[in-house]
Amino acid sequence: MKTMTDPAALLVELCRFRTDQPAADERPLARHLAQALRARGADEVTLVEVPRPGAHGAYAFARWGRPRLLLNAHLDTVPPNDGWHGDPFEPRLDGTTVRALGACDTKGGIAAILAALDAERPRDLGVLFSGDEEHGSTCVKAFLGGPDAAGIERAIVFEPTSCRVGTRHRGIIAVSARLVGQGGHSSRADTLPAPLAELGRLAAAWSDWGRARAAAGPPGFPGMCLNIARLDGGVAFNVVPEEATLLASVRPPPGADCRAVGDELGAIAARVVPGAQVTFPVADHEPFQTRDLGAFAAAGFRPAGDAATPGAGPIDLAYWTEAALLAAAGIDAVVYGPGDIAQAHAPDEWVPIADLLRVRDEVSALLRATRGA
Repeated sequence: MKTMTDPAALLVELCRFRTDQPAADERPLARHLAQALRARGADEVTLVEVPRPGAHGAYAFARWGRPRLLLNAHLDTVPPNDGWHGDPFEPRLDGTTVRALGACDTKGGIAAILAALDAERPRDLGVLFSGDEEHGSTCVKAFLGGPDAAGIERAIVFEPTSCRVGTRHRGIIAVSARLVGQGGHSSRADTLPAPLAELGRLAAAWSDWGRARAAAGPPGFPGMCLNIARLDGGVAFNVVPEEATLLASVRPPPGADCRAVGDELGAIAARVVPGAQVTFPVADHEPFQTRDLGAFAAAGFRPAGDAATPGAGPIDLAYWTEAALLAAAGIDAVVYGPGDIAQAHAPDEWVPIADLLRVRDEVSALLRATRGA
């Protein structure tokens, strides 16, 4: 009987590489992963640096044959949150979990993929370990703009889903408004422009727009999740501010037209505060929905929990993933991986070893299926 690689041991090694964003250097881990993919018999491995302001991004891509299916996990993490009970970059194992920054989101997925590749040699498969997911998605965008993405039809994006298959999630867009006045002594407040008050009225109008749509959207995704995030301006109680800025965000449900949402918010701003400079989008992430889940099953991806347990079918996700970028590029996708999103980005981040083993075994079965075995 074949001895299976322990993904927890691989994960310990991966978590010791610092890839916390926005400024950590992703290249050392990308080089390490490129070598790991070569050692597992890939026909070709590409290591690509994707520079961005203030940081060194990178991704490693490996192919076996001519990939039609892609396995993707991001190698970067957020910075350590407050409250850690130990070094976030020195993994701790207690027999049932691995605790370290990135263990859940998403180095656990990388470890499970590598362990599965030790067990099975795939055919017509691509593996992409990409940086910058937590900051700007420059690496996945660079990959999609290059030649290696050609011919890929489907992708499994590894994120913490507790080994369930995610097929839908919201997008997220951000919009800002800036209003400039004259500024001056507050004794002249009755005659000077009031940027903060004007943008306060716009904040209320945008909020009313969101509340009016609290029941809109497809089943499972009610509302637009409009958030008034920040209203800035002013220096003291006795000074009329010279300018003010407003920042808001919306999380459109699957199927929503993000451009139309932005146009509506812009029209409200033009009506309420005609002089405001509105910037849309400050950030722009499209919603996501799997097009053909059955095609993944036909290709051999059949996680046990989605078939064997009543009510354990595909799930909706509350968070955004780069599956949306792949889908927008014409690559159908699902989201799947070890760990729970509740542990991601949290102090003492952890992933169950049982999840790592389950994902390793289910990916091994998928790799075997790519050969028609």
